[in-house]
Amino acid sequence: MTQPFVYVDAPAATPYRYSLFSAAAVVDPADQREFQAGVEWEPQCVDAPAPTNTAAASDLDREAMELPDGVPLVQSRVIRLYTGLTGRSAARPDLLERARRAIGLVEQQSLEHYVWTGEADTTPHLAAASTAVLFGSDAAPVALEAGVGLLESHLAQAAGVLGVLWAPRWTAGWFASKQLTRLEGPRLVGPLGNPVVFAQTTGVGPDGEVPDADEAWLYGTGPVMVRRSAVFLPRLPESLNRTSNEVFAVAERFYTVGWSCTVAAVKVKLPGVPA
Repeated sequence: MTQPFVYVDAPAATPYRYSLFSAAAVVDPADQREFQAGVEWEPQCVDAPAPTNTAAASDLDREAMELPDGVPLVQSRVIRLYTGLTGRSAARPDLLERARRAIGLVEQQSLEHYVWTGEADTTPHLAAASTAVLFGSDAAPVALEAGVGLLESHLAQAAGVLGVLWAPRWTAGWFASKQLTRLEGPRLVGPLGNPVVFAQTTGVGPDGEVPDADEAWLYGTGPVMVRRSAVFLPRLPESLNRTSNEVFAVAERFYTVGWSCTVAAVKVKLPGVPA
């Protein structure tokens, strides 16, 4: 006679760390209407250095000031994620709760992937053809520490506030070996305090360029905002197929992810990797 398996609790799960939600402003709005099409906002950005005029304000020949026309708008479209499972027993109402927990476990990695690559027509996304590449690094990659410095300098000039540095998750060891990050609360931050997202991503560059094995693309953006809808679940009677007695448990959640002011990329050479 075969002894049956004994059912025990699963090991404790540690939340995903040093990722998108640690670096972004995460908002769970009460009004769900924004997840029909998306959101837009007016970013507060700078363009350093500010122009100067040495003439007195009363001077009739004073050079005219060059000022931007109007206020720019940032737009972010909706990303719709779902996950779930099926089960043969309608006596397992916990399947719906399992689906809810699953969306919470996978949402950050999923958003990082889509926001980096632009798959599923995600707008905005980092690897867009229009993303500026700094210092001609697409043709001549720079050292990792130089690339981080270029991005932090760009953020200071184009945003004037702390932005976000984005790197593929598998480069975290190289950042650590070069002492390019430090811990500040729940965040890892760069040398000048910009939080770092170590993203689960293919790591492509602007317009989908795939880096060589000894290279990586990094991005810098202005402040990032993630907005999340409620988690939508069917009621158990709605999820039951009475013909097969199968429960179709699916959880859906809608998101918008966007950033203010700027986005730029730099290609870096990873230290110690054979070409």
